Amino acid sequence: MYHRDAIKAYQEAEQDFLVEGADPHGLVQILYSELIQSLDRTHLAIDQKDFAGRATHITKVLSILHVLASSLDFDKGGDVAISLSRLYEWARRRVIEASRENMLSPIEDVRKAIADIAEAWSTIGQKDPRAA
Repeated sequence: MYHRDAIKAYQEAEQDFLVEGADPHGLVQILYSELIQSLDRTHLAIDQKDFAGRATHITKVLSILHVLASSLDFDKGGDVAISLSRLYEWARRRVIEASRENMLSPIEDVRKAIADIAEAWSTIGQKDPRAA
């Protein structure tokens, strides 16, 4: 029991460290990473009929989607911000559907879409090695 508590405390401290040292772009990368992990955990919980785990992970997925949607800057982001807002709302509806119907396919659809966005976001953040 203490071992699990120690591991959890270490993971939380590690996550806090990553968040504190991240710039806005890095924070979004962390959110995407956490979102994908939570979607994977949701998928596993649904597959294993772990209703408590499903509820816990879906709550985290919905919270992260809310944070991502709330962080959009429609003045600076224009059409991209609008598209992301629509994506996050679609994802939210699909996750709720997955929870309500105990279905895997909506979680799979959302994970694929978010993974594609996360990959694009990661590419945006990479520095051009020729600029150095």
